[in-house]
Amino acid sequence: MRLLRLTQHEAVWNLEQFGRTFTLTIMIKTMKAIRVLFLLSIPVAVAAHPGGGLIALDVNTVIFGDSMYNAVWRLEGGKKPQALVKNFHAHWTTRGLDGQIYSESFQEIGGALFRIDLGGGKHMKVAEESDVNAPVFAVGKRGELIFQKGAQIVEWTTGGIMKRFRGSGEVAKGDPPLQKVIAYHWGPDETLYLSDGSHLRRVGADGVVRLVARVDGKVIEPKIWNSTGAVRVWSIAIDERKRIYAALPDLGHVVRIDRDGSQHVVDRSIGGWRVTAVATFGDSVFLLESSDSTNAGQRVRVIRGAGNVELLGQIEP
Repeated sequence: MRLLRLTQHEAVWNLEQFGRTFTLTIMIKTMKAIRVLFLLSIPVAVAAHPGGGLIALDVNTVIFGDSMYNAVWRLEGGKKPQALVKNFHAHWTTRGLDGQIYSESFQEIGGALFRIDLGGGKHMKVAEESDVNAPVFAVGKRGELIFQKGAQIVEWTTGGIMKRFRGSGEVAKGDPPLQKVIAYHWGPDETLYLSDGSHLRRVGADGVVRLVARVDGKVIEPKIWNSTGAVRVWSIAIDERKRIYAALPDLGHVVRIDRDGSQHVVDRSIGGWRVTAVATFGDSVFLLESSDSTNAGQRVRVIRGAGNVELLGQIEP
């Protein structure tokens, strides 16, 4: 057998290499442990910021993103919720003018925007987070993406061309400057509604962003979900009578704004449940709720035309 003889220099070099390898191994194991702890902490952490997108498919079925349990859900009354997408950290889910469902995972590493296949097929990546660089968006009838860029609303075509939305995308002269847009919603006549802070605005065929209403009130305790200490309109819906519904979790209210501009509270927070998103179908108003104090899964209630309120379903932890 051949004996391996090392010089003093070689021995020192080997020890140094062993030390580097050992240190690197410890670092990798430590990082893995931190990653596991981070993943385990996700349900608690993301509870601080639930999503604001809700879509009503019919009088008994809704779709929404769940940032707590990382899924996009299809919830039908009387049935077990179905995860359309799993392991997907979604805050904003919306329906485009093209009739398709879209959701995003922008707060994940390498997040992107996807078109969701309701039939169980492959979901299609539409854009990278860096293409949009905004937390929420709308989608036009040709698949163009509409989002905020600075003080303007812009559209990004499927061909990769960015331009002002409908030729303008600017706030009407005399209206308050545009803050960070929180939600979008298409009206029945292809008018685009949006919210920024406590402002509700609409964009007509000329592309000019005009103020519709401002919602005020006293922020209730506990202040929740990255609160700014001010009122925020998290979600918008419009019913068949063109009345606007606004989800205001900072106030614990859902407000209906009639065509004459009058405002009416149609739902109030009870037991720590706060409405973060609204949707309508016919004369039904759907309310997506999250708890402000526990990791209970999101739930959906519905106000029927006669005023009766029922629990459509809940995501079980």
